[in-house]
Amino acid sequence: MSGTVHTSVEMANLALAHLKEAPIRDFDYSSVASRWFKNHYAAHLDAYLAQHDWDFATALVKLPAESVSPPFRWQYQYQKPADCLRIPQQTFEGNPDGNVIAFEVIGEKILTDHEAPFPLRYIRRVTRETEFPPLFVHGFSQFLAASAAHVITGKNSRAEALRQAALETFQQAGSHDATQGTPLPMVDLEIITDR
Repeated sequence: MSGTVHTSVEMANLALAHLKEAPIRDFDYSSVASRWFKNHYAAHLDAYLAQHDWDFATALVKLPAESVSPPFRWQYQYQKPADCLRIPQQTFEGNPDGNVIAFEVIGEKILTDHEAPFPLRYIRRVTRETEFPPLFVHGFSQFLAASAAHVITGKNSRAEALRQAALETFQQAGSHDATQGTPLPMVDLEIITDR
């Protein structure tokens, strides 16, 4: 898959274009904008990735059980993958119409009664901008712009307008992304949209 940006700086410059600000050359301390992106880009990327089951950020693994069982409630525990940002609803063997696997996440452990290996579908950290599909790029650039707007421009009204645009773009991108393949059953989840 080929995205529309190749580096984090290109991604940041798309956000700055939404703010009608000059582009930056690097994440350094040469300007307010470059300093903001140096300090906040990675955390905002993780937050945006974690908000949806993006196809390009979804990973499938089979986890081995740890030798120590949880002290109570569950029979098995598994180590979360190091690049795991969020674990959505799980079904047996990942079948869209399969039975839901009950589990609980505590710290870096996944606790469940499902015996090993545990088939895990999770949202992973993606750090190569070339993997970002165009709709993700568009939405994430607005998300970054809305987050940085007040610090970089000092204009609260611009920040609010961009927040609304980012939300609408996120909903459209998520809708298009979700229609690829057979969807999993819907469940009510409370999504954290701000860190």
